[in-house]
Amino acid sequence: MRKLIVAAAAAALVSACSEDAPVKQEEAAAAVPSAGQYEASWKVTSVRSVDKSTPATKLKQDAAGTSNGCVAADGTIDPALFAEEGDTCTVANPYVRNGRLSMDLTCKRKTQAGEVRQSVSGTFKADSIDAEVSTTTYLSGYGDYAMTRTITAKRVGECQPAAPAEKTS
Repeated sequence: MRKLIVAAAAAALVSACSEDAPVKQEEAAAAVPSAGQYEASWKVTSVRSVDKSTPATKLKQDAAGTSNGCVAADGTIDPALFAEEGDTCTVANPYVRNGRLSMDLTCKRKTQAGEVRQSVSGTFKADSIDAEVSTTTYLSGYGDYAMTRTITAKRVGECQPAAPAEKTS
């Protein structure tokens, strides 16, 4: 009887081991985000003065909004996707590979002299981007601030072709 119980237990263990455990399928990281037009939803998670004056931004704590930008075929991301409205930015140190992105933006604001610097860090899949943008300003005058925003962007279509340059004769 004892041999029968041991044999039954061994058979149960063998049959349990032969079943394939379900394998969780994770989406493989894209080499670069898919080219196209992206729409981003962002939210201000923190904003504070760094010079004890009123921050020189229209954005307030918990403010939310949207922005748009294109991603080129080589993975280059338009800085307008991350910039504050009205700012013109240049990109430095871009890293957009294998599901990770990082870049530094230096922005100019028409209404105020100085620089708005942003550090962008996040992840992406083929048609989406999740990032955190940390902003620090270096303005000539009062209003310097530090701000953090979270950004989620989704591909919404193709980029509009660039307008042809006007010829001058």
